[in-house]
Amino acid sequence: MAEALTFAWSNFVKLFFLFCPFFVLNMFLSLTEGADSGRKRNVAVRVTVVAVIVAAIAYFAGNGFLKLFGLDLEGFRIGSGILLMLMAQGLALGHETPTAQNRPRNVDDIIVVPLGIPIIMGPACVSPIIIIGAETLTGALDGTGGWFTFLFGFLGFILATVALGALLYFAEALERIFGKNVIRIFSKVSGVILMAMAAQMIAKGFFTYLDNSVVGQKVLEALAQ
Repeated sequence: MAEALTFAWSNFVKLFFLFCPFFVLNMFLSLTEGADSGRKRNVAVRVTVVAVIVAAIAYFAGNGFLKLFGLDLEGFRIGSGILLMLMAQGLALGHETPTAQNRPRNVDDIIVVPLGIPIIMGPACVSPIIIIGAETLTGALDGTGGWFTFLFGFLGFILATVALGALLYFAEALERIFGKNVIRIFSKVSGVILMAMAAQMIAKGFFTYLDNSVVGQKVLEALAQ
Protein backbone atom coordinates (compact mmCIF):
# COMPACT_ATOMS: atom_id res chain seq x y z
CA MET A 1 0.00 0.00 0.00
CA ALA A 2 2.81 2.43 0.87
CA GLU A 3 4.46 1.74 -2.49
CA ALA A 4 1.18 2.37 -4.30
CA LEU A 5 0.66 5.68 -2.48
CA THR A 6 4.21 6.76 -3.30
CA PHE A 7 3.61 5.90 -6.95
CA ALA A 8 0.36 7.89 -6.93
CA TRP A 9 2.13 10.93 -5.48
CA SER A 10 4.91 10.61 -8.06
CA ASN A 11 2.36 10.53 -10.88
CA PHE A 12 0.54 13.52 -9.39
CA VAL A 13 3.71 15.63 -9.41
CA LYS A 14 4.81 14.49 -12.88
CA LEU A 15 1.48 15.11 -14.56
CA PHE A 16 0.88 18.44 -12.84
CA PHE A 17 4.14 19.80 -14.23
CA LEU A 18 3.51 18.15 -17.61
CA PHE A 19 0.27 20.12 -17.77
CA CYS A 20 2.36 23.34 -17.74
CA PRO A 21 -0.24 24.80 -15.34
CA PHE A 22 0.77 28.44 -15.69
CA PHE A 23 0.81 28.24 -19.48
CA VAL A 24 -2.64 26.61 -19.39
CA LEU A 25 -3.81 29.30 -16.95
CA ASN A 26 -2.53 32.03 -19.26
CA MET A 27 -4.28 30.47 -22.27
CA PHE A 28 -7.48 29.97 -20.27
CA LEU A 29 -7.56 33.63 -19.26
CA SER A 30 -6.95 34.74 -22.85
CA LEU A 31 -9.52 32.41 -24.41
CA THR A 32 -12.24 33.27 -21.88
CA GLU A 33 -11.56 37.01 -21.78
CA GLY A 34 -14.83 38.91 -21.77
CA ALA A 35 -16.88 36.04 -20.34
CA ASP A 36 -18.51 36.45 -16.94
CA SER A 37 -17.18 34.67 -13.86
CA GLY A 38 -19.89 32.01 -13.85
CA ARG A 39 -19.21 31.01 -17.46
CA LYS A 40 -15.47 30.79 -16.77
CA ARG A 41 -15.98 28.51 -13.77
CA ASN A 42 -18.37 26.36 -15.81
CA VAL A 43 -15.74 26.00 -18.56
CA ALA A 44 -13.11 25.11 -15.94
CA VAL A 45 -15.25 22.27 -14.54
CA ARG A 46 -16.18 20.87 -17.94
CA VAL A 47 -12.65 20.97 -19.34
CA THR A 48 -11.45 19.13 -16.23
CA VAL A 49 -13.90 16.33 -17.02
CA VAL A 50 -12.56 16.20 -20.60
CA ALA A 51 -8.98 15.99 -19.32
CA VAL A 52 -9.86 13.15 -16.91
CA ILE A 53 -11.51 11.17 -19.71
CA VAL A 54 -8.51 11.59 -22.02
CA ALA A 55 -6.11 10.63 -19.20
CA ALA A 56 -8.18 7.52 -18.43
CA ILE A 57 -8.15 6.40 -22.07
CA ALA A 58 -4.39 6.96 -22.36
CA TYR A 59 -3.62 5.20 -19.06
CA PHE A 60 -5.83 2.13 -19.40
CA ALA A 61 -5.47 1.66 -23.17
CA GLY A 62 -1.79 2.58 -23.41
CA ASN A 63 -0.50 -0.99 -23.39
CA GLY A 64 -2.98 -2.03 -26.07
CA PHE A 65 -2.08 1.03 -28.15
CA LEU A 66 1.61 0.12 -28.17
CA LYS A 67 0.88 -3.52 -29.06
CA LEU A 68 -1.58 -2.55 -31.79
CA PHE A 69 1.05 -0.54 -33.64
CA GLY A 70 3.93 -2.83 -32.70
CA LEU A 71 5.75 -0.06 -30.84
CA ASP A 72 8.59 -0.77 -28.43
CA LEU A 73 8.08 0.88 -25.05
CA GLU A 74 11.58 2.32 -24.85
CA GLY A 75 11.46 3.59 -28.42
CA PHE A 76 8.15 5.28 -27.64
CA ARG A 77 9.72 6.74 -24.49
CA ILE A 78 12.58 8.25 -26.49
CA GLY A 79 10.19 9.71 -29.05
CA SER A 80 7.97 11.13 -26.29
CA GLY A 81 11.00 12.67 -24.60
CA ILE A 82 12.05 14.39 -27.82
CA LEU A 83 8.50 15.71 -28.33
CA LEU A 84 8.40 16.96 -24.75
CA MET A 85 11.79 18.64 -25.22
CA LEU A 86 10.50 20.52 -28.27
CA MET A 87 7.38 21.59 -26.39
CA ALA A 88 9.46 22.74 -23.41
CA GLN A 89 11.69 24.75 -25.71
CA GLY A 90 8.69 26.48 -27.22
CA LEU A 91 7.31 27.13 -23.75
CA ALA A 92 10.58 28.64 -22.52
CA LEU A 93 10.93 30.85 -25.61
CA GLY A 94 7.32 31.97 -25.41
CA HIS A 95 3.94 31.15 -26.97
CA GLU A 96 1.56 33.55 -28.63
CA THR A 97 -1.73 34.03 -26.85
CA PRO A 98 -5.01 34.33 -28.75
CA THR A 99 -5.84 37.83 -29.99
CA ALA A 100 -9.25 39.46 -29.86
CA GLN A 101 -9.78 38.61 -33.54
CA ASN A 102 -9.31 34.83 -33.18
CA ARG A 103 -10.99 34.28 -29.81
CA PRO A 104 -14.23 32.29 -30.07
CA ARG A 105 -17.42 34.25 -29.48
CA ASN A 106 -18.86 31.41 -27.40
CA VAL A 107 -16.51 30.12 -24.68
CA ASP A 108 -18.30 26.75 -24.78
CA ASP A 109 -16.56 26.16 -28.12
CA ILE A 110 -13.10 25.98 -26.50
CA ILE A 111 -13.84 23.23 -23.96
CA VAL A 112 -12.78 20.22 -26.03
CA VAL A 113 -10.71 21.97 -28.71
CA PRO A 114 -8.39 23.75 -28.22
CA LEU A 115 -8.40 23.94 -24.41
CA GLY A 116 -8.98 20.27 -23.55
CA ILE A 117 -7.01 19.02 -26.55
CA PRO A 118 -4.25 19.96 -27.28
CA ILE A 119 -3.54 22.77 -24.78
CA ILE A 120 -4.04 20.58 -21.68
CA MET A 121 -3.93 17.05 -23.07
CA GLY A 122 -1.48 17.43 -25.92
CA PRO A 123 0.79 14.70 -27.34
CA ALA A 124 3.67 15.61 -25.02
CA CYS A 125 1.38 15.13 -22.00
CA VAL A 126 -0.54 12.07 -23.18
CA SER A 127 2.58 10.11 -24.21
CA PRO A 128 4.05 9.84 -20.67
CA ILE A 129 0.62 8.72 -19.39
CA ILE A 130 0.60 5.94 -22.02
CA ILE A 131 4.12 4.89 -20.98
CA ILE A 132 3.37 4.79 -17.25
CA GLY A 133 0.07 2.98 -17.83
CA ALA A 134 1.72 0.39 -20.09
CA GLU A 135 4.56 -0.22 -17.61
CA THR A 136 2.35 -0.63 -14.55
CA LEU A 137 -0.24 -2.78 -16.36
CA THR A 138 2.51 -5.08 -17.66
CA GLY A 139 3.89 -5.36 -14.13
CA ALA A 140 0.44 -6.16 -12.73
CA LEU A 141 -0.16 -8.85 -15.36
CA ASP A 142 3.20 -10.61 -15.06
CA GLY A 143 3.36 -10.42 -11.27
CA THR A 144 6.31 -8.02 -10.97
CA GLY A 145 3.98 -5.22 -9.93
CA GLY A 146 0.62 -4.98 -8.21
CA TRP A 147 -2.90 -4.00 -9.17
CA PHE A 148 -2.97 -1.53 -6.28
CA THR A 149 0.01 0.24 -7.83
CA PHE A 150 -1.72 0.32 -11.21
CA LEU A 151 -4.98 1.74 -9.83
CA PHE A 152 -3.34 4.17 -7.42
CA GLY A 153 -1.16 5.39 -10.28
CA PHE A 154 -4.30 6.51 -12.09
CA LEU A 155 -5.54 8.12 -8.86
CA GLY A 156 -2.46 10.34 -8.97
CA PHE A 157 -3.37 11.44 -12.49
CA ILE A 158 -6.95 12.21 -11.44
CA LEU A 159 -5.75 14.36 -8.54
CA ALA A 160 -3.33 16.23 -10.82
CA THR A 161 -6.15 16.94 -13.27
CA VAL A 162 -8.45 18.10 -10.49
CA ALA A 163 -5.68 20.36 -9.14
CA LEU A 164 -5.32 21.93 -12.58
CA GLY A 165 -9.10 22.32 -12.76
CA ALA A 166 -9.05 24.13 -9.40
CA LEU A 167 -6.35 26.44 -10.77
CA LEU A 168 -8.61 27.32 -13.71
CA TYR A 169 -11.69 27.59 -11.47
CA PHE A 170 -9.99 30.34 -9.46
CA ALA A 171 -8.27 31.84 -12.52
CA GLU A 172 -9.71 35.31 -12.02
CA ALA A 173 -8.57 35.47 -8.40
CA LEU A 174 -5.08 34.29 -9.36
CA GLU A 175 -4.91 36.90 -12.10
CA ARG A 176 -5.78 39.63 -9.61
CA ILE A 177 -3.16 38.38 -7.13
CA PHE A 178 -0.24 37.75 -9.50
CA GLY A 179 -1.08 39.62 -12.69
CA LYS A 180 -0.69 38.32 -16.24
CA ASN A 181 3.00 39.20 -16.50
CA VAL A 182 3.94 37.10 -13.46
CA ILE A 183 1.87 34.19 -14.79
CA ARG A 184 3.74 34.41 -18.11
CA ILE A 185 7.07 34.37 -16.28
CA PHE A 186 6.07 31.27 -14.30
CA SER A 187 5.02 29.68 -17.58
CA LYS A 188 8.49 30.20 -19.07
CA VAL A 189 10.25 28.92 -15.93
CA SER A 190 8.20 25.72 -16.03
CA GLY A 191 9.67 25.10 -19.47
CA VAL A 192 13.06 24.51 -17.85
CA ILE A 193 11.57 21.84 -15.55
CA LEU A 194 9.97 20.14 -18.55
CA MET A 195 13.32 20.12 -20.37
CA ALA A 196 14.89 18.26 -17.43
CA MET A 197 12.03 15.74 -17.43
CA ALA A 198 12.38 15.28 -21.19
CA ALA A 199 16.14 14.70 -20.92
CA GLN A 200 15.53 12.09 -18.23
CA MET A 201 12.97 10.29 -20.42
CA ILE A 202 15.32 10.22 -23.40
CA ALA A 203 18.27 8.99 -21.34
CA LYS A 204 16.24 6.29 -19.59
CA GLY A 205 14.77 5.06 -22.85
CA PHE A 206 18.15 5.00 -24.58
CA PHE A 207 20.07 3.15 -21.87
CA THR A 208 17.23 0.70 -21.19
CA TYR A 209 17.10 -0.04 -24.91
CA LEU A 210 20.84 -0.72 -24.90
CA ASP A 211 20.46 -3.06 -21.92
CA ASN A 212 17.60 -5.03 -23.48
CA SER A 213 18.60 -5.26 -27.14
CA VAL A 214 21.16 -7.53 -28.79
CA VAL A 215 22.66 -4.60 -30.67
CA GLY A 216 22.86 -2.62 -27.46
CA GLN A 217 24.66 -5.45 -25.67
CA LYS A 218 27.24 -5.56 -28.45
CA VAL A 219 27.72 -1.81 -28.23
CA LEU A 220 28.16 -1.97 -24.45
CA GLU A 221 30.65 -4.83 -24.82
CA ALA A 222 32.59 -2.86 -27.40
CA LEU A 223 32.69 0.17 -25.14
CA ALA A 224 33.84 -1.94 -22.18
CA GLN A 225 36.86 -3.25 -24.08
